[in-house]
Amino acid sequence: MSWQDEGGNGDKDSGDRAGDRKGRRNPWGQPENRPNSPWGQQNRPGQDNNGQPDLDEILRRARENFGGMIPGNGGTAKLVGFGVLAVTALWLLSGFYFIQPNEHGVVLTFGQYTRTEEMPGLKYRFPRPIQSTTIVPVTAERRIQIGFHDNMSQIRTQTSQNVSDESLMLTGDENIVDIDFVVLWRIGSAKDYLFSIRDTENTIKLVAESAMREIIGRTKIQSALTEARGQIQDDTRKLMQTILDEYKAGVIINNVQLQKVDPPAEVVDAFNEVQRARQEKERLRNEAEAYRNDILPRAHGEAEKLRQQADAYKQEVVSRSKGDADRFNDIYAAYRNGKTVTAERMYLETVEQILQNSKVIVMGSDKGVLPYMSLDKLQRQGTSPALTPAPSSGPAAPSDALQQEVRNPR
Repeated sequence: MSWQDEGGNGDKDSGDRAGDRKGRRNPWGQPENRPNSPWGQQNRPGQDNNGQPDLDEILRRARENFGGMIPGNGGTAKLVGFGVLAVTALWLLSGFYFIQPNEHGVVLTFGQYTRTEEMPGLKYRFPRPIQSTTIVPVTAERRIQIGFHDNMSQIRTQTSQNVSDESLMLTGDENIVDIDFVVLWRIGSAKDYLFSIRDTENTIKLVAESAMREIIGRTKIQSALTEARGQIQDDTRKLMQTILDEYKAGVIINNVQLQKVDPPAEVVDAFNEVQRARQEKERLRNEAEAYRNDILPRAHGEAEKLRQQADAYKQEVVSRSKGDADRFNDIYAAYRNGKTVTAERMYLETVEQILQNSKVIVMGSDKGVLPYMSLDKLQRQGTSPALTPAPSSGPAAPSDALQQEVRNPR
């Protein structure tokens, strides 16, 4: 029939056929291109009798639209081959990727680990789904907060919310301390980081909390509040690294930083009082130490001075005694050689020593009024001797026996 002649042959162009079809009507007075014909929807351009897309028709229309640039029916296989080659080339080119200096690339072959690319630059691996690459930043330092959480408010002020389940810990002397700290870590092995532990960050947090509880459990509360903070940080970092190495977590703990070490809020006032008392005790002890450091050196110096003086006096006495003994021995030896001369010399020396401290008056005996010399006064004044007349009523002249005794001593 005339309304079934679709004219799908290649000798008519699409414009004439479309205009002819537009003017035709079916026996019911409806245009043939209406979708509600008695036999269902009519075949549209580019579809076969079964309503499926007709590849030849599509290519023919594309050739007409692009001026014959696409080959005809005989070039369909070439076109498909060209498309396959293009898609294959694009698929192969998708295997290139780039590694930054702070990154490592983990290459997987069908989901299994193959290698780790550590050197930066342009790399290649087979495209998906054969191989895939996971880029891991290994130099970036990451941060985990334990015991508190930072909250940013709408006015951009940072507030800290305490988490008591994480921060309250028991010390070695059975006291409770509230500790907030931060763990700084980075990736050391990209392979272990991706495949050894499922939730690495949560694992690090649990390990940090466990290690800190163990270290605090061996530390007294006073040390934890004062001088042992640095030691606690270092011991916790080492213990965390040991545990994570046993897990093969592939991470490196850079540092553990204590943010707050305080007693619980309920007893903080009492602890502050104790702390003030301890500070006062420390101040008094420092003052006592300063006084001791001042008085002890002086006492030691005085004792050393007295000891040296005693040693000097001892040497002096011993030396004098030895000299006297040697002098006596020399005199005795001289006395044995010349007794008379030695005895007279010893007598004269003795008299000389006695008369040095005596008042000596030399008087004559021939006349009633005799001059006298005061030798001691002359020695004190350092002048030449002078004769002073004696008063007439002076004492009588010494007897002849006394004068003889002076002239001839025994």
